[in-house]
Amino acid sequence: MRFWVAQVGVFFCLSLAIAQPAIASAPPIKVCDDVAEWPPFTYRQRGPNGEVQAVVQGFSVDVLRQILSARGRSFQIELLPWLRCLREVESGTVHLALNASANAERAKQFRLSLPYYGTTHSYFYSRRRFPKGLRIQHVDELKRYHLCGVHGYSYAAYGLSNNQIDQGAFKFSQVVAKLHAQRCDVGIEKYEAVAGARLVGPDLLADPDLGHGQIPGLDGGEFHMLISRSHPEGEALHALINQGITQLKESGQMRTLWRRYLPNSPYE
Repeated sequence: MRFWVAQVGVFFCLSLAIAQPAIASAPPIKVCDDVAEWPPFTYRQRGPNGEVQAVVQGFSVDVLRQILSARGRSFQIELLPWLRCLREVESGTVHLALNASANAERAKQFRLSLPYYGTTHSYFYSRRRFPKGLRIQHVDELKRYHLCGVHGYSYAAYGLSNNQIDQGAFKFSQVVAKLHAQRCDVGIEKYEAVAGARLVGPDLLADPDLGHGQIPGLDGGEFHMLISRSHPEGEALHALINQGITQLKESGQMRTLWRRYLPNSPYE
């Protein structure tokens, strides 16, 4: 069964509405993202005992709420298998998807918003294996080590093929366990995703035996919203989203939202 979780805009700000693309009063904007979750960007709220709840929250949800509620719009978000989410946006069944990297194919299929956040390509290691620390000075040095990653993830950005990285883990906490067991030397993941894991499970970065560093030689990964080219509102919604992202950045509100979820990021 599919559950739509309404995130309702509660106010209309005239100062932000000036010169906005006109979108008449309409049903809520339909939004999707990956059912696998992507904390701190999109994830299901946890109860006091860690039980998964229906409410979807996160940095990206807050950004979208700020943009739409200031323009008198509400939205509903559903977490789907990622490929299905993309298909529904492409067909126009859903207005937009959150948390997507850009490539040439997606630029043809969707209207890409301006980037609204970036991530830090990072390496992780066990201090039990490297008690004096581990310094990687260039991305090409990764190939010297036995590498671990997460099943199904792409590591092409690091110049690695699937046969160069052990992808037996299904989540990064399992990669950390393999590092400590010395079943691999280095784990690869975006710093922000590892920091956000504390919102749905153990705080991996609180482990004193887990070291990490930024991988030099790689640009930070930028993420966008993907807006449907097929939906009748797509063009106007694209303009509205881009204007909202620009205003949030210029006003400093985007940074405030970011720090709510990642207050101590060393790579901001």
